[in-house]
Amino acid sequence: MVLVKRILVVLVVLVILISLGVLAALLLGSILPRTPLYRLIMSVSAVVFSLALILAAFNFYVNYGFGNQGDIVRRVRTPEKLVALTFDDGPSPAYTPQILDVLKEHDVQAAFFLVGQHVKQYPEIVARIYSEGHDIGNHTYSHINAPTTPAASLSSELLTTNIEIMKIIGEHPEYVRPARGMYDARFRRLAELMGMRMVLWSLSSQDWRGSTTPEKMKHRVLKEVQPGDIILFHDGGSLIRSEGASRQRTVDALADIIEGLRAVGYRIVPLSRLLRYPHLEDSDTDETTTPY
Repeated sequence: MVLVKRILVVLVVLVILISLGVLAALLLGSILPRTPLYRLIMSVSAVVFSLALILAAFNFYVNYGFGNQGDIVRRVRTPEKLVALTFDDGPSPAYTPQILDVLKEHDVQAAFFLVGQHVKQYPEIVARIYSEGHDIGNHTYSHINAPTTPAASLSSELLTTNIEIMKIIGEHPEYVRPARGMYDARFRRLAELMGMRMVLWSLSSQDWRGSTTPEKMKHRVLKEVQPGDIILFHDGGSLIRSEGASRQRTVDALADIIEGLRAVGYRIVPLSRLLRYPHLEDSDTDETTTPY
């Protein structure tokens, strides 16, 4: 039901954007004379409108996908008020230890989707993540854009990251998440062949936004949270590169978000615990095979 509501919201937004674009074009056409300035304004408006539609479609693709996606987990359907916290793009020597301190203080186990080259650089942080009971996932080796990466390189990105993780914790990671949530059929097939479950998210803290604050992050999470949500944070990286952005706002917001979730009755459980529920929100079929 939550998924259906969110899809309807996206469709309504698209209809509103299209309607506003048509109305604006008709209004400009009736007011402005057909001069070079008119043509310039109409061209710029068309570009802006097209970008808005592309962004809306991309948002839908990342958050909901297209077609049958029984192999991809975004949330878990459960009547219990359970959520899982996940962190992408680490480990970071500046922010991951601080986040681990907060999680330890509040007795929370989370999931960390690690970038392979950072795993190689900071093995002691990876060892701490594992020793404190957190789940570990593969987030590619260099935070690549999966759909535009050649097949051989894509395979190497996932395999090399798995090897680096296994060197430290002695176990093969069970989960994988593509950078920025962008994937294609090849990525899905590789995840399956390597025995990893592809896990995205259903609620983003939007800690990557430059304009966000700890207060905005807390307000967003507590306002939007639903039972079974997989919540996205970042402990390293940046939107474009594999590292470099400040995640101090995430550190500063985390304790308040944990306490806020608990205050309204939510239990924060490890990702591996949440995924033991058999009813996945995006699995609308009982078929064991998945079309790609």
